[in-house]
Amino acid sequence: KKLKEELEAAKSASPAAAATVAASTPAATEAPAAGRDAAALQAEIASLKEQLAKKEAENKKIGSDKDKLEAYTKRTLAKFQDKYLVALQECKAKLKEKQDKIELLESRSATEKTAQKREERLLSSTIYELGLAIMQTRLKER
Repeated sequence: KKLKEELEAAKSASPAAAATVAASTPAATEAPAAGRDAAALQAEIASLKEQLAKKEAENKKIGSDKDKLEAYTKRTLAKFQDKYLVALQECKAKLKEKQDKIELLESRSATEKTAQKREERLLSSTIYELGLAIMQTRLKER
């Protein structure tokens, strides 16, 4: 009778313990052996329950640690993104300013080069005309 109660308790506690108890029941037909087996099974059931409780506590702790780590990671990532997105935007703005300045200086340089070439041509034509005028005045003097 006692063995049947233990078997029912073991079945409700865990399937593995129930299988262990069920495997030992044919040997439990003898009254003195049944008492010893029952005590051993009781001890095994108690130890399995303790192990189950420890594993459940460990799983809860791991779950809570995981949740904490995820929350920390999200906060840190948000801070990192905020901090470096601002810096990235500032760098992009500076880069655009410098590129605009480079383009302005290049266009100014190009216009100055064309103006310089035009001035050189005007100067050389003026010198040529001046030389012609000097030659004509000398020819007229002779």
